[in-house]
Amino acid sequence: MQSATLSRRALLKSLGISDSGGAEVTLQTTIASEVIPLIRQQCFMRQIADRSKSLINMTKPKIRIPKLVRAQGAYSVEAGKPAPEFKARLDGIDLEPKKIMTWLPIDQEVFEDSTIKDIEGMLKEEMAREFAQAEEIAFLLGDTTVNHGDGSPRNVFDGLFAQAAATPYVYDAALDDAPSNDDVNSGTATSNLIRAMRYLGIYGRNKRDVVIMVGLAWEEALLRNRSFQTMSAYAFGSGAGVFTGEVGRLAGAPVIATSFLDAQPGETYGKALVMNQSAFAIGDWQRFSIRVYNEILSMTDQVALRARERLAFTVRYPEAICEILNVPAQP
Repeated sequence: MQSATLSRRALLKSLGISDSGGAEVTLQTTIASEVIPLIRQQCFMRQIADRSKSLINMTKPKIRIPKLVRAQGAYSVEAGKPAPEFKARLDGIDLEPKKIMTWLPIDQEVFEDSTIKDIEGMLKEEMAREFAQAEEIAFLLGDTTVNHGDGSPRNVFDGLFAQAAATPYVYDAALDDAPSNDDVNSGTATSNLIRAMRYLGIYGRNKRDVVIMVGLAWEEALLRNRSFQTMSAYAFGSGAGVFTGEVGRLAGAPVIATSFLDAQPGETYGKALVMNQSAFAIGDWQRFSIRVYNEILSMTDQVALRARERLAFTVRYPEAICEILNVPAQP
């Protein structure tokens, strides 16, 4: 590949951005149309919603989506007699978008010294990665009743853990544990997850509609576990590996690992959950925009790219989400 120094003007032109300071550009005329698919490739929460038909492209800033209010929905009816009152119904739940933003300062030396022609491709990946991580934090760990500090994605929505309403499952360290405490032979790593799925009730009946989320510490234990290896190998012909971060299948349910569920500094336990994939919905308002600032960082000789998106998130069925408590911080 022939090397060439990339000018600031050339970079902005390649991104479809005007060189005028603070000029905002819209989805149709910028790389935003390319960044959004990259976010979907990296954010497993979007992928789950897409698979369950609950990733919604919003056409207005507030919409209502259906929610089944469960009751007995089918009855026995004797010949010639009227059917009982039908108690199951469809209700509505609102989707309203909130704003998530990323700020990317670029040193002037990047323009002067770069010999990479596809630097705009690298910027697309960086933007997508930042947004995907912020979305996962907001969707998983968001809690609007707590102040998490300025700018934290956890301030945006009430996430899955905040709204989980199924009876919590308490991790049982002794469950099927081998006398030698050998992780390879121990059934603890898998048995706790299998038992937790029972707590979903009707939502856990079809295991292919269930998703399991664990931290990297539990992932390590699973990858060393023979029963998990066997079940994953059996499932690989049935669509395993469709989600980012998926490490295998357990009884047909995909297992996804993310560092956001590991025990954080000051925490004694990690986090994990099992849930039905239709438990939540994501609305994409598709108002992704990028703005470039040429002067605001002049003191540091930088150019700043600011990208923002508007997303909506809601939990449709809190009873379809089961949190696993007392997850060991170490495998």
